[in-house]
Amino acid sequence: MPDHRPPDYSDAATIFFQDGYRLARQFISGGISRTSLSGLMASVFESLDGLIDSFRNRCEREGLRVDCRKGCSLCCTHAVLASGHEILAIREYLGDQFDPSALEGIRLRTAEKHSMTQGMTAMEFLHYIHPCPFLAEGYCLIYPVRPVACRCYLSSSLKSCREQHDNPRDRTSIAALYEFPLQAGRGMNEGIRSALMEAGLIPGEWLLEALMDEVFGDEHILDAWLAGETPFRIRTLTPEENEYLRKYYDTPGG
Repeated sequence: MPDHRPPDYSDAATIFFQDGYRLARQFISGGISRTSLSGLMASVFESLDGLIDSFRNRCEREGLRVDCRKGCSLCCTHAVLASGHEILAIREYLGDQFDPSALEGIRLRTAEKHSMTQGMTAMEFLHYIHPCPFLAEGYCLIYPVRPVACRCYLSSSLKSCREQHDNPRDRTSIAALYEFPLQAGRGMNEGIRSALMEAGLIPGEWLLEALMDEVFGDEHILDAWLAGETPFRIRTLTPEENEYLRKYYDTPGG
């Protein structure tokens, strides 16, 4: 697979880790609350979206393909890991934008996917293909607050995405993703997580459907989390799973 790394972005992960850390410290300087974390995530999403738009424009100027288009949802069937601050943003958005009937449909789809993935090892759920519970008729219902992992997924080849989607267990079939957006998103999110942990809030990280299923099942769970508790049931991974995850996410397209 060709190398999609622009040569002047080699230190992107470190730079964006520092940006995420500083931004989080700025927003929680007056205390951790729904308001401060909602403001933080709005700022993070705006920054990342601006960055991705600039990167796409640069690719266009340099004649590099970007095949991600509205309506394409191949990547919306893959495993997504999210943290507490992202889950909070999603729950706030759902409460503002959806009526009880629509929320019930999302809750049922979330529970369905969780029932399928909850017993899987990391080696299994990373290669499991099933639609995201927030996907409806090919469109993301939470697009403005979609997790960072989704936000920074930028492909140069629709064909490669389709091959990975159709052959999830074949590690030679990997989506041709640009590495810079991935580094930027992961770096910024890790910086945020570090700042939150220093402030006494355990961000956690687990499958999106697992965390959201717990949120739908307990209306007070986010308040407990904001109070410094660790209410989410996040399974401890084995050393083999952790190593597999590391290698998986170190591979553009993983």
